[in-house]
Amino acid sequence: MRIAIAGLQHETNTFAEGITGLGAFEVPGGWPPLCRGVDMRAELSGTSVPMAGALAEFDQRGIEVVPLLWAMAMPAGPVDHSVFEALRDQILAELSAAGPVDGVLLELHGAMVTTSEADPEGALMEAIRALLPARTPLVATLDLHANVSARMVAASDFLEIYRTYPHTDMPETGARAARRLIDYANGAPRPAKAMREIPFLLPLIAQATSSPTISRLYEVARAEERTGQADAISLAMGFPHADVSEAGPSITVYAKSTDTAERLAEIHVALWTKAEPELRDDLVPPEMAIAEARAALRKSGRGPVILADVQDNPGGGGTQDTTALLHALLAEGVDGAVMVHLCDPEAAAAAHAAGEGAVLDRAIGAARSRKHGAPVAGPWTVAALGSGSFTGMGPMYRGNQITLGPVALLTQRGVRCIVAPSRMQASEPGLLAHLGLDPMTIPVLALKSSVHFRAAYQDGARAIVLVDAPGDVPMDLRTLPYLRAARRVAGEAMDL
Repeated sequence: MRIAIAGLQHETNTFAEGITGLGAFEVPGGWPPLCRGVDMRAELSGTSVPMAGALAEFDQRGIEVVPLLWAMAMPAGPVDHSVFEALRDQILAELSAAGPVDGVLLELHGAMVTTSEADPEGALMEAIRALLPARTPLVATLDLHANVSARMVAASDFLEIYRTYPHTDMPETGARAARRLIDYANGAPRPAKAMREIPFLLPLIAQATSSPTISRLYEVARAEERTGQADAISLAMGFPHADVSEAGPSITVYAKSTDTAERLAEIHVALWTKAEPELRDDLVPPEMAIAEARAALRKSGRGPVILADVQDNPGGGGTQDTTALLHALLAEGVDGAVMVHLCDPEAAAAAHAAGEGAVLDRAIGAARSRKHGAPVAGPWTVAALGSGSFTGMGPMYRGNQITLGPVALLTQRGVRCIVAPSRMQASEPGLLAHLGLDPMTIPVLALKSSVHFRAAYQDGARAIVLVDAPGDVPMDLRTLPYLRAARRVAGEAMDL
């Protein structure tokens, strides 16, 4: 059996400034670099991406893998359409040249938008489907934040979606998809399918699968699968910062008959709609968040208080250089606090040029944009330096070879801040360890992340406070100037 594999991932924030070019795929923060052909196995095996799990499953089954191309870029503004076309054409050309295959496995995100195409992944799947004989199965993995389109559902035999946020099950998702693809290639019947859109948009902080409401809704879906009512129920939360008509949560049901799939889809939409009033979380201003952190520190216990700078989340397209929370930490004199991290290439380079122990009489932060606050004035002391190259050790990035470029730990009046030349989710304790820090001994840990930080820090945290500081990933979706999104914001039509 020969299975072709390819991947192309980008979560597009259409409200963010700038265009995502080829370089973003070549050097993605925290993720493997763009790779082709036989290099894919070397770059992806043992990492935390879905294709790593798929490769392990194929190897265990003795399946011949035909690697085409794999690329991922950090969430940001729309992808340059010419870059998408070039990557798409390479995948199609390699697939055409590969000869007959027994199946195709794609690793996609589901919320990519280019400068010319609102649903490039649906278009890619249609193009691949057009190259395949009707009997050849096509299965794709999608991110939990996918804005699933009817084109994606129609072009694929199955969409296997992450089941956790934070995304700690990416390899498992790849393995599930591989097993399903092998079954279809061996002649197992393809299920009937039905897709429904849930009628509202959800902010990222309301999507955490550890929340009681989301956990309950997911468990109902898993129960349907265990009883055999459904072959599978694929739930996607949607990415509300992509202004496209498909933006929002969705349910795709796979079952033995169309009638069953349609019936179950309606039931699950009703369950989600009923739960709408519960799907929310609140933010507090920086000064109030710091007061809550101090109150938590006065109580018995251990571990850091997490201040989550949720609206400057680089994993949602944030610039990772906003300064409101850092200004507040300094103004309030939060001794021992550490911010992870500011993307400020110039400050990182200056720290390395000056050397450990040197004093930098310069401001940091707001390196890409000052619309969310001014830089934070110096002087800063260089407390530690690092190459920025280390191996991921947390639940999301474990095994990934991470290359951020030269990083520095700066300190001023007892407040510390990591600066780096690249963006990356603040959910990887390996960066702290790289600079000689133990997160469990830090009193206040300020993290640029909406939800993914929970994977590494929730269990050991003394308390978690979600901070209402400005950024390009606002949690109040009513503030976004939507033009194409067709659904209302959760809670918009009710008195919450």
